[in-house]
Formats: sequence, structure tokens, C-alpha cells
Amino acid sequence: MNSSAAPTSFPLYATKRPKLALIAEGGGQRGIFTAGVLDAWLEAGYDPFDMFIGTSAGSQNLTSFLARQKGYAKRLIRGLSRHKRFFQLGRGLMGKHIVDLDWYFEKTKEANRILDFKAAKESLGERELLITATNSRDRKPYFLSPKGSGNQWRELLKASSALPFLYKQGVKLTTEYNAVSVSENKANTLPQAQPESDYYLDGGLGAPLPVREAYERGARKIVVIRTGDVNFQAQSAWLHKLKSLVCATGHCPKTINYLVQHEQAYQQELAFIANPPADVEIIQIFAGTKLHSKLLGSADSDLRHDYKVGVMAGRRYLMQQLAPKPAPLNVDKRNNIPDVASALHSASAIAQNEQHKLSA
Repeated sequence: MNSSAAPTSFPLYATKRPKLALIAEGGGQRGIFTAGVLDAWLEAGYDPFDMFIGTSAGSQNLTSFLARQKGYAKRLIRGLSRHKRFFQLGRGLMGKHIVDLDWYFEKTKEANRILDFKAAKESLGERELLITATNSRDRKPYFLSPKGSGNQWRELLKASSALPFLYKQGVKLTTEYNAVSVSENKANTLPQAQPESDYYLDGGLGAPLPVREAYERGARKIVVIRTGDVNFQAQSAWLHKLKSLVCATGHCPKTINYLVQHEQAYQQELAFIANPPADVEIIQIFAGTKLHSKLLGSADSDLRHDYKVGVMAGRRYLMQQLAPKPAPLNVDKRNNIPDVASALHSASAIAQNEQHKLSA
């Protein structure tokens, strides 16, 4: 199954409207829901965004979206992420990676699975793409921008997807990747000097839903594609109990600390979404019900189901955003009385237009 190119008639990016950001959450194989949403938009030629921020699987989805490779993310999730070479618990006992990201991303260089970074760079243009990753040294979230070759971009995607324990110490990146931590990316603050290289882990640990980051970078309309359901709160009582038991011995594994950090960061972002500043609009795209797929080990039937749910969610969003708006009422300013005849004429015109679309 080959990935197909989408229509090339994408909207121009208006300069006078508020900056529009698209955020894609991670979630492992649950990212196939995001793939469905984005494929629906590719099918419609819809890409009005000024800024993209992707976390883990979300960063991979955004890259194939920018590359205009409809169906690509779905194919990799259903194929490579379910391959026996990709995920093997037994490898952990031998000191190897449980999740073989090296093999996975090497496969994206093959002719039948090529990820078109050149096309992605061209369609990105002057817009901004940020790939989140968590620095294993200071445990801060960093927002990395692909500046160089496809290989560099690929390494950023790998770092953003490197879960602790499953991919050992993480992915080694050098200063050429222009990493800037969220705590350093503030006005009147100069970035601190970074070592020549550091190890980076899954971006979801430090920035699972980087909505505040998009806002602080100037976005005033933010669209967030979520892979959890609307009731997901990232609260894990068992995790805190496990930490209290294990860490009471004086040795607290990094993995547990990372999971607690993820939970805290998630809660902070949900609080921001629930009570945003007055000058920002935040739109969340969820599945209507809990997704069938999991982080890893999903059945192919569940992945197919969640992809279709994503496509429907993407189309539903387009219908809501692109539906014709009723014409404003003409008002008699002397008496503040609406011009009812004008309003009825506008409503009739809209109805006739919709009927024409249905019969066409």
C-alpha cells in the first residue's frame, strides 16, 4: 500500500489574523487517531496553520502531514509498530532496547517507506515546527526545530519518541539541534550554555500537551489533537503509591520520577486549557469514545477502528470550521431594529447553496 499525495490547493496563510497553532499529542499506537484526523485534512487540502508542535508520535504525524503523505502514518503504525522486531520485552533482560527505534527509523529510509523530509521542509516554508523532547540531564522539556538534513530531522523524531526504560538512556543529540528549554525560552532571558551533547527522551515526559508553550510563542487560536478521551486526567494513584514504597528504600528509579513528572506536567496543561487567558481560543479534537488501541501491542482491528474514528473527527472539524456563516443582520441604526427581510434573504441564499451542493 503506497502513500498518496494530497491535493496541492492549500490555503494561504493570512498575516492579519491571530497566529494559529496545531498541537499533536503523543500516545504510541493511539497516534493512529491523529493520523486519521490529519489524513482527512490532507484529503480536503486544509492547512492554515502558522505553528506546529508535536510530541512523540504526534511529531511523526505532523511530519508526514507536512510531507503531504496521506496514509503514511497509518501504514507505519499498522505495519512497523506491530512488527515483532519493534517491540520485545525479552530484550530488556539482555540489556538491549525493548522498543527498537533504531530499526524503526532506519526503515523510513527504504524506498517503499521513505519519509519525504524535502517535501515537508518545502510545505513548512517560513512557518514553525517544534518537536518536543525531554533532556535526561536536567529533565526539562525542550522544543527542537529541524534545521538541517533529513537525517537530523529523523533523529529529532527518534528522541521525541524515546520512552525511558523502553529505549534505555535516550537519543544523543549535539548542540547543532538548537535546543532551547521551556524554562529558558522567556523574554529577557538568555539561553544557558549547553554541553556539546546530551541524551534526550520522549517529549511527553516534560511537555505532553504543550498548549501554554504555543500561547507563549504568540498563538491565539490553538487546535489540539488529543489521543486520550475527554475524561482522561492522567491521575494515577497507584503510581504515587508505588513511588512511596520503592523510594522509601533510598533508591528511586529514574523511570518512576519521569512518570510522576509526566503526570504533573499533564495536569498543569489541563488546568491551562480549562482556564485559558481571555485572548486565546483553544479547540480540542477528541474521539467520541475511548480509543480501542493502546500505547503498544494493539490489535490491527483496533488500529483500523481508531483510524476511521480519526478521519470522521477530522471531517467533523472541517464542517464546523468551514461551514458558511450566516450573514449579519442589517440594523436600522435610528431605532436599532433588525432588517428582517434582509436576514430572510440571506438565510434563503445559504439554504439554496447547500441544496445545490447536495444535488451536485
